[in-house]
Amino acid sequence: MQSNSFSREDESSDKQTAQTNRESHPSPVISKAGYWLSNPIIEKAVNSRLSGGQTEGYWLTWLVNSFFKNRRFDNLLSVGCGVGNHEILMAKLGLARHIDAFDLSETSLEIARKDAAAAGVKINFYQDDFNSFTLDQNKKYDLVFCSGSLDHVKEIERCLSTIQQCLKPNGYFIVNEYIGDCYNIYNENQLNLIDRIYKCFDGTLKSGTTERFASPSIEQVLVKNPSKAIRSKLILPFLKFYFDIEVLNQAGGGLLHEMYPLLDRDLLSDGDPKSETIVKLLLEIETILMDLPTGLSSDFCLCILRQKKLKILENLWLGTWRKANRGKLILTSLVRRWRREL
Repeated sequence: MQSNSFSREDESSDKQTAQTNRESHPSPVISKAGYWLSNPIIEKAVNSRLSGGQTEGYWLTWLVNSFFKNRRFDNLLSVGCGVGNHEILMAKLGLARHIDAFDLSETSLEIARKDAAAAGVKINFYQDDFNSFTLDQNKKYDLVFCSGSLDHVKEIERCLSTIQQCLKPNGYFIVNEYIGDCYNIYNENQLNLIDRIYKCFDGTLKSGTTERFASPSIEQVLVKNPSKAIRSKLILPFLKFYFDIEVLNQAGGGLLHEMYPLLDRDLLSDGDPKSETIVKLLLEIETILMDLPTGLSSDFCLCILRQKKLKILENLWLGTWRKANRGKLILTSLVRRWRREL
């Protein structure tokens, strides 16, 4: 009984810590100073990668207007909506007639509701936990949307299984996510590559926060944000297990996601051709490293997923049936051959 009690208390503590962190950081990540996508050149490049080279405009606008070609769906579910900026945009673009969106942070939800009202759109924002949410079994969704939320989910298997059950047979599951190393504690190869490139920068181009790049310790992670990237490296394998991937666009970030905050962001965003050249070179270096077998993996991706095709079950059934009826099949083949010879 003691071990079960400890497990429940530990789970409750993890949830409380995660909720406290999200309550204290309700703003969209992209708006935070120093974040790699706050640089307009990097943002355009990443949007191009997310759209498969189709546009440098915002990836979500491309998804609605170009990929879905302005189709209008009935029901959309957003898992981990944060302050609701994505959901409000999808509502304004008319992607779905009804949108349900939940998040753990009530502070974020309050912002989302106010912004939705100001934008003149109706969205059902409500509070729930990524790891234990339940849905109406009688309600099915045409679209399920996750952006920057799955990497906070500890119970990924349960989460994806719940999404799989609520998604219509012809529905779409949209995931824009960090899929890099868990807790942002990077493998030795990635760590060394980032550090070697970072050391090439003169001190006048650095933010002054550190002389060399190093991953955080597990102790630092658990104090700062224990739910972030908690099982991120498993997201893509689990997505492939539960769903069929229709689109997988790699967004990069293996270099710039961590290095850009260590550089002088004001200087690199001042619009000077020299500064812009530095940023473009870093983007090109990241692209080259992603193409090399021993280089960098993409730390972010956009996935457009569908329900698993019944062909897999059909093939298994057909294979079993053929084994059970092998004798009949051989006899039928011989009879047909005999008839042809006659």
